[in-house]
Amino acid sequence: MTWLPLSLALVWMLGTFGAFWLTGLAREVDNPGQLCTFVIGATALFAGGYAAQMSRRPPPVVAPTHSTDRIRRVRQLVLASSVYYVVLSLTRLAEFGATGPQSVWASIQAPATGYLNKFDVYQQGVGNTSPWMNLLFPLGVLSVALVPLLVVHWRSLPTWLRLAGLVGITLHMAFYLFIGTTKGLGDVVIMLAAGMLVARAAVRHRRRTRSRRRRALVLVAGAFALLVAYMIHSHATRATEFGTTGALVQVNPAVERVVGAPVAEGIADVIGYPTHGYLGLSYNLQLPFEWSRGLGSSPSAAIFAEQTAGVDLTDHPPYPDRTEHEKGWPARMYWATIYPWLASDLTFPGAALFMGLVGWLFAGSWRAAVSSRRVVPTLIFAQLCILIVYVPANNQLGMAPESIVGMATLLALYAMQALSNGQRQLRAAQDRHRHTWR
Repeated sequence: MTWLPLSLALVWMLGTFGAFWLTGLAREVDNPGQLCTFVIGATALFAGGYAAQMSRRPPPVVAPTHSTDRIRRVRQLVLASSVYYVVLSLTRLAEFGATGPQSVWASIQAPATGYLNKFDVYQQGVGNTSPWMNLLFPLGVLSVALVPLLVVHWRSLPTWLRLAGLVGITLHMAFYLFIGTTKGLGDVVIMLAAGMLVARAAVRHRRRTRSRRRRALVLVAGAFALLVAYMIHSHATRATEFGTTGALVQVNPAVERVVGAPVAEGIADVIGYPTHGYLGLSYNLQLPFEWSRGLGSSPSAAIFAEQTAGVDLTDHPPYPDRTEHEKGWPARMYWATIYPWLASDLTFPGAALFMGLVGWLFAGSWRAAVSSRRVVPTLIFAQLCILIVYVPANNQLGMAPESIVGMATLLALYAMQALSNGQRQLRAAQDRHRHTWR
């Protein structure tokens, strides 16, 4: 289990890159050598960071049983996060025009309509100055806590709290279904899988765990299958509604004959979903570096700085925006992988080195979460799973205010815990030294 997260990450990262070369978009790459060298190098640094962390002496293994205080803390976090999800989801549903379950169901049936309505609402500026939203954004750490904690500590939670968590997740998914967007649904599936991975790996007693693991695998596979099915349906209706058939990945004629044109278009779009960003990356790699003042990797942070501090970034746009101007690759419509966003502040070599740091933290949070089921490492591991899954797309953790606040809070708590543990180990070493000289 030590290397399982790395194996899964490499299969995804290299698999999507390999799949890109099987699409027609690969013919449009002008710099294949540069593209391959960078992607493979950044992925190798990620794997190297993971391996370097795992080569260190592991911390003392803590039994997965929890003290009364820790169980109480987990329950409080699950309750607070459930309330956060309910309030945030209902606020967003109201702001985007939902009138009840029937309107949400209508959007599920016609996701292109909800998707179009979402942009109309954004253009009106609704939600940007909502008092409720301004109050909830600083509590962004609660947005990353519910799903992983609910999964990992399911058996330690009372029934009413499990139901509260499920209600919060249901409303969260209802909002994204209402606006015809798969992002929130995908995040839930990723965090569900991350929580299942930690929960199963942390089990010390192997009796009867095989059937539990099988149930967990079936649950994650079922959730993933439902997500893919909805994505196919959603993208098929978008292509029909907006007339974008074959915009990126061409429909396979054999598939079209079997399932029909709309479904075939949806399948083609889903295949292109995690692969087309590498063409955008190839365009970005051809541009010189221009520093984005430390805000290029996170559009949400840039907007916040512009609105609150009056920071003008028009003369320092991130790589994707400059590429749109130079190459015609739409920065807000099509993806360009995580790397140009990071490179806007770090340069492309710096972005590759940053992936080594991600691998280091990914391994450290995984090992700490499995050995003790501690809250902070578990949540960091789940968030890094989201970051890794979105590597072929964008810097997902920098796209929404709540995810920025949530990850920053977790990293601060993680650093404080590491400092506290280091101080305890230093005191213990000093005590042993004094005892030896006595």
